[in-house]
Amino acid sequence: MKLNELKPNPKRVKSSKRIGRGTGSGFGKTSGKGHKGLKSRSGGRVRIGFEGGQMPLQKRVPKFGFTSRVNRNTEQLRLSTLARSGITDVTITNLIAADLIKNSTKKVKVFLDTDSCPKMNLKGIKTTASVKKIIEEAGGTVEA
Repeated sequence: MKLNELKPNPKRVKSSKRIGRGTGSGFGKTSGKGHKGLKSRSGGRVRIGFEGGQMPLQKRVPKFGFTSRVNRNTEQLRLSTLARSGITDVTITNLIAADLIKNSTKKVKVFLDTDSCPKMNLKGIKTTASVKKIIEEAGGTVEA
Protein backbone atom coordinates (compact mmCIF):
# COMPACT_ATOMS: atom_id res chain seq x y z
CA MET A 1 0.00 0.00 0.00
CA LYS A 2 1.31 3.41 -0.97
CA LEU A 3 0.16 6.91 -0.13
CA ASN A 4 -0.90 7.57 -3.70
CA GLU A 5 -3.04 4.41 -3.70
CA LEU A 6 -5.16 5.38 -0.66
CA LYS A 7 -8.88 5.66 -1.37
CA PRO A 8 -11.62 6.81 0.99
CA ASN A 9 -14.16 4.27 2.24
CA PRO A 10 -17.13 4.61 -0.14
CA LYS A 11 -19.73 4.05 2.67
CA ARG A 12 -18.17 6.53 5.10
CA VAL A 13 -20.30 9.57 4.18
CA LYS A 14 -23.85 9.08 2.97
CA SER A 15 -24.72 11.56 0.24
CA SER A 16 -27.59 13.87 1.10
CA LYS A 17 -31.00 13.55 -0.57
CA ARG A 18 -31.02 16.06 -3.46
CA ILE A 19 -34.53 17.42 -3.81
CA GLY A 20 -36.05 19.89 -6.24
CA ARG A 21 -33.70 18.96 -9.09
CA GLY A 22 -36.12 18.02 -11.85
CA THR A 23 -38.88 15.46 -12.34
CA GLY A 24 -36.49 12.72 -13.43
CA SER A 25 -34.89 12.59 -9.99
CA GLY A 26 -38.11 11.41 -8.34
CA PHE A 27 -37.96 14.34 -5.91
CA GLY A 28 -38.58 17.25 -8.28
CA LYS A 29 -41.42 19.79 -8.43
CA THR A 30 -42.96 19.38 -4.94
CA SER A 31 -39.73 17.99 -3.47
CA GLY A 32 -41.41 15.00 -1.85
CA LYS A 33 -43.93 17.11 0.06
CA GLY A 34 -47.05 16.38 -1.98
CA HIS A 35 -49.70 18.98 -2.81
CA LYS A 36 -51.08 21.59 -0.38
CA GLY A 37 -51.61 21.02 3.32
CA LEU A 38 -49.76 22.25 6.38
CA LYS A 39 -46.70 20.03 5.98
CA SER A 40 -46.11 21.18 2.40
CA ARG A 41 -45.70 24.83 3.44
CA SER A 42 -42.40 26.38 4.39
CA GLY A 43 -42.06 26.23 8.16
CA GLY A 44 -45.17 24.07 8.26
CA ARG A 45 -45.32 21.63 11.14
CA VAL A 46 -47.92 20.24 13.50
CA ARG A 47 -47.47 21.57 17.04
CA ILE A 48 -46.55 19.22 19.87
CA GLY A 49 -49.63 17.57 21.34
CA PHE A 50 -51.81 18.17 18.27
CA GLU A 51 -54.02 15.13 17.59
CA GLY A 52 -55.64 16.08 14.29
CA GLY A 53 -58.46 18.12 15.80
CA GLN A 54 -59.36 15.52 18.43
CA MET A 55 -59.46 16.95 21.97
CA PRO A 56 -55.81 16.66 23.10
CA LEU A 57 -54.78 14.51 26.03
CA GLN A 58 -53.79 17.43 28.26
CA LYS A 59 -57.35 18.80 27.93
CA ARG A 60 -59.10 15.42 28.29
CA VAL A 61 -57.43 14.63 31.60
CA PRO A 62 -59.00 16.37 34.64
CA LYS A 63 -57.07 19.06 36.49
CA PHE A 64 -55.43 18.11 39.77
CA GLY A 65 -53.42 19.63 42.58
CA PHE A 66 -53.25 23.21 43.76
CA THR A 67 -50.71 25.88 44.66
CA SER A 68 -50.34 26.34 48.39
CA ARG A 69 -50.99 29.92 49.52
CA VAL A 70 -48.71 29.37 52.54
CA ASN A 71 -45.63 29.32 50.31
CA ARG A 72 -46.42 32.78 48.91
CA ASN A 73 -45.61 34.43 52.24
CA THR A 74 -42.79 32.14 53.44
CA GLU A 75 -39.08 32.83 52.96
CA GLN A 76 -35.89 30.88 53.64
CA LEU A 77 -32.70 32.51 54.86
CA ARG A 78 -29.17 31.21 55.24
CA LEU A 79 -27.32 31.68 58.51
CA SER A 80 -24.36 33.26 56.67
CA THR A 81 -26.69 35.92 55.20
CA LEU A 82 -27.89 36.80 58.70
CA ALA A 83 -24.31 36.91 60.00
CA ARG A 84 -23.23 39.27 57.19
CA SER A 85 -26.19 41.60 57.74
CA GLY A 86 -24.93 42.63 61.18
CA ILE A 87 -28.41 42.55 62.76
CA THR A 88 -28.27 41.54 66.44
CA ASP A 89 -32.02 41.48 67.19
CA VAL A 90 -33.49 39.51 64.30
CA THR A 91 -37.23 39.89 63.72
CA ILE A 92 -39.31 39.83 60.55
CA THR A 93 -39.69 43.63 60.60
CA ASN A 94 -35.90 44.07 60.99
CA LEU A 95 -35.28 41.69 58.07
CA ILE A 96 -37.73 43.63 55.88
CA ALA A 97 -36.02 46.90 56.85
CA ALA A 98 -32.62 45.39 55.96
CA ASP A 99 -34.09 44.34 52.57
CA LEU A 100 -33.31 40.65 53.18
CA ILE A 101 -36.93 39.53 52.67
CA LYS A 102 -40.02 40.83 50.85
CA ASN A 103 -42.62 43.08 52.50
CA SER A 104 -45.33 40.41 52.10
CA THR A 105 -43.36 37.81 54.10
CA LYS A 106 -45.16 36.37 57.13
CA LYS A 107 -42.90 33.41 58.02
CA VAL A 108 -39.13 32.95 57.88
CA LYS A 109 -36.95 29.91 58.48
CA VAL A 110 -33.17 29.99 58.87
CA PHE A 111 -31.04 27.16 57.46
CA LEU A 112 -27.47 26.15 58.21
CA ASP A 113 -24.69 26.84 55.71
CA THR A 114 -21.82 27.99 57.96
CA ASP A 115 -20.33 26.74 61.23
CA SER A 116 -20.01 30.07 63.04
CA CYS A 117 -22.04 33.21 63.58
CA PRO A 118 -21.96 36.30 65.82
CA LYS A 119 -24.21 36.64 68.87
CA MET A 120 -27.78 37.34 67.74
CA ASN A 121 -31.29 37.05 69.17
CA LEU A 122 -33.99 35.58 66.93
CA LYS A 123 -37.62 36.38 67.71
CA GLY A 124 -40.60 34.96 65.80
CA ILE A 125 -38.36 33.11 63.35
CA LYS A 126 -38.11 29.36 62.89
CA THR A 127 -34.74 27.62 62.64
CA THR A 128 -33.37 24.17 62.08
CA ALA A 129 -32.01 22.33 65.11
CA SER A 130 -28.40 22.78 63.97
CA VAL A 131 -28.84 26.56 63.53
CA LYS A 132 -30.41 26.86 66.98
CA LYS A 133 -27.44 24.99 68.48
CA ILE A 134 -24.86 27.27 66.78
CA ILE A 135 -26.68 30.49 67.79
CA GLU A 136 -26.99 29.36 71.41
CA GLU A 137 -23.29 28.36 71.48
CA ALA A 138 -22.45 31.91 70.32
CA GLY A 139 -24.45 33.31 73.27
CA GLY A 140 -27.63 34.21 71.39
CA THR A 141 -31.26 33.19 71.90
CA VAL A 142 -33.96 31.69 69.69
CA GLU A 143 -37.65 32.37 70.42
CA ALA A 144 -40.07 30.84 67.93
